[in-house]
Amino acid sequence: MSAPFQIGPRVLNAADEAIAHSVRGLAGVAVQLSGTFVGTVTFEGTIDGANWTALNLVPSNSATAASTATTTGIWMGNCAGLDAVRARLSAYTSGSVNAYLQGTLGAGRY
Repeated sequence: MSAPFQIGPRVLNAADEAIAHSVRGLAGVAVQLSGTFVGTVTFEGTIDGANWTALNLVPSNSATAASTATTTGIWMGNCAGLDAVRARLSAYTSGSVNAYLQGTLGAGRY
């Protein structure tokens, strides 16, 4: 079965640029970051579509959840009950982030 959605890459290379997508009706989400950059990507979710809150996702090579990333990799987590999820370049110094989002019907890591 293919994923309900997959978007990207979206190139993020300025503060507050983001990749976002609706996850309504989905249970899990994955974010992949690639490229060479110095900055911080913040994972966020919203219910009302206007107020974004930090969202903990788990890196594929760890069991410790985090709401931010400063390196490349894949993060996964649950998004059940949320309207949308985004990965936002909350702090930017240099380079470019290639960001991808993918939603799943099954729950993500948590």
